[in-house]
Amino acid sequence: MTLLIGATYLTVKIALDRHAIQQEISFLTNQKFIRFQQLVQQTRAIMSASADSSLPVGVIQPMLDEVETAIIDIRAVMKRLRTVRSRLDSNLLERASRQSPATEALYVDLDRRLEDFLSRAESIVAANHEDRQRRYTYWGPIDFSVSADSLLMRQFSSIIQHANNRSETSIGNAVSISTALLLMLAVLFILASVLLFFPLLMKLRSEHQRKMEFEHRLTHLSQTDPLTRLKNRAYFSSALNGLLYRYRKSGTGFSMLLIDLDNFKSINDGFGHPAGDATLLHVARAFQNAFQANDVIARIGGDEFAILLPDIDDEVRLDTIANRAIEALSVDFSYEGKILRTSASAGGAIVPIHATDEAGLVRVADLALYAAKASNSDAFIFDEETLAARLEQNELALALADAAQRDEFVVHYQPKVDLASGSHLGFEALVRWNHPTLGLLAPGAFLPLMEGPQPIGDMTLAVIRNVCRDLKAWKAANLSPGPVAINLPEALLINEHGFEMLASTLSECGLDWHDLTIEVTEDVFLNRQAEQMRASMTRFREQGASVSLDDFGTGFASLLHLRDFPFDELKIDRGFVADIGRDSRSEQIINAIIDLSRNLGKSCIAEGIETEAQRQFLLEAGCTTGQGYWFARPMPSSDVTKRWLKQHSAVEAN
Repeated sequence: MTLLIGATYLTVKIALDRHAIQQEISFLTNQKFIRFQQLVQQTRAIMSASADSSLPVGVIQPMLDEVETAIIDIRAVMKRLRTVRSRLDSNLLERASRQSPATEALYVDLDRRLEDFLSRAESIVAANHEDRQRRYTYWGPIDFSVSADSLLMRQFSSIIQHANNRSETSIGNAVSISTALLLMLAVLFILASVLLFFPLLMKLRSEHQRKMEFEHRLTHLSQTDPLTRLKNRAYFSSALNGLLYRYRKSGTGFSMLLIDLDNFKSINDGFGHPAGDATLLHVARAFQNAFQANDVIARIGGDEFAILLPDIDDEVRLDTIANRAIEALSVDFSYEGKILRTSASAGGAIVPIHATDEAGLVRVADLALYAAKASNSDAFIFDEETLAARLEQNELALALADAAQRDEFVVHYQPKVDLASGSHLGFEALVRWNHPTLGLLAPGAFLPLMEGPQPIGDMTLAVIRNVCRDLKAWKAANLSPGPVAINLPEALLINEHGFEMLASTLSECGLDWHDLTIEVTEDVFLNRQAEQMRASMTRFREQGASVSLDDFGTGFASLLHLRDFPFDELKIDRGFVADIGRDSRSEQIINAIIDLSRNLGKSCIAEGIETEAQRQFLLEAGCTTGQGYWFARPMPSSDVTKRWLKQHSAVEAN
């Protein structure tokens, strides 16, 4: 009898231990499957993004980091699974009832196929952007259709089902064994049953609770963004469909907000991805404090968020809530001793006022977000005027794509003068678009519509050719135009294209490099390829061209950047000049910039001078060169020639 009691106890304990191990295997297998699905989606997203030549490289880097994290997670789970399975092999009941050799082979084959897929994903992360763009434009779908094919998915499904079945069978065995033996011993050993088996029954109950908790955790993992712990795109789509179903059943409306961070790329590039992650966590906390508990807050992209508000169907309330959320995330926060701040734009739409289906609601909310960004407002709720404006901008963007080929870009010149004498020193070249029906358009009307390096490069080439042609004509007329400043975009500074473009055009027109000044903005300091840009600037200066740092004081430039960056001239931004006589802080900043340029041995020029008081203040502060409406508005080359001829006639008359 004593041996029977001991055998009963040991059998049930071994059965329960076996069930616990099989339960852990089931959970880990499901976890590995979920991370595998996420990795497949992330990898395909990288391939799609790499094939898009208009997408900046900085946008793809966070996606590559997520893929690396997913690979590490999957391999960690695979290692843990091997450890747990070795524990299972040592269980006595498992030895007596081993799984079939076919199942063992299935485990081995799955790990082999999964490791092959991870190796392919690692090759994507290791490749440079040009290789990915070249290879995966054509071969991406084929590369991964093999690794993520239906056979691999079926193997996952079979193993998950097998693990669940084994787990259920083991708990059934434990129940059956314990019931049979307890019935045999109930009469004689009721006291022993209470003392020995009651704790085991409690453990059986706890194992069932653990199973329910595992299932809940797996569901949570599949619906949660791993960084911010907000809901992910999959959960958001499901919740949106649920609210649309509620609307069709009961007519209850709701609202949706799309929110996009404004300066996330600058933080990521300037301070690194950990600072970007800290920013996203700050935004997530701000949203959780700003919205109600039943509102759905989701991160649907790198710096894109979406919110569903089930109880809001009024435009005024939605606008108030959206602006409150934007204000909440715009406060300063600290990261490793640095004070960071982010801002965002929001677009809102309401069911049923603006749309009654998923595609329509997302479309109008996206249009509202675009309108908010275009108008520099925090939040914008969709209306019909927004749709009309977006359609008009789409038409402009289509026409802009071929504007360079139609020779529609023209150059206007704004003189640079000596502030003391008013004598001419040079020009700044400013691009205009001579639209066939809308007439002459300023840069602010079309530059935001340019996407991708090709249109920007075509426009810049048109500007360079016009400037060199005009310089050649002026010199042939024995005029002294001085150097002409041309703004080069970042896309032409990170490689040889900008230099080759300028060199070939100067050679064609018989001009020298000292006839040009290359203008760049402070943003070059924060670009990931700042070293390539620095090399380009150095090469320009070695050829004889001057380098001017435009819009100084408006970005993230530091004194360290100024020390190391090769430039000849600082340009004081027009925003500071406009505040002369109105804001003493701007005047102090101007004085500081002038002193800084003098101490660095650089020249200083002020732009946007519109009054005599501004000219006098700048001159007294030590700035000797300026440009602005007080001296002359930007003008076409023909007007420049007429202005010179008129001045020459006036001199001869005197």
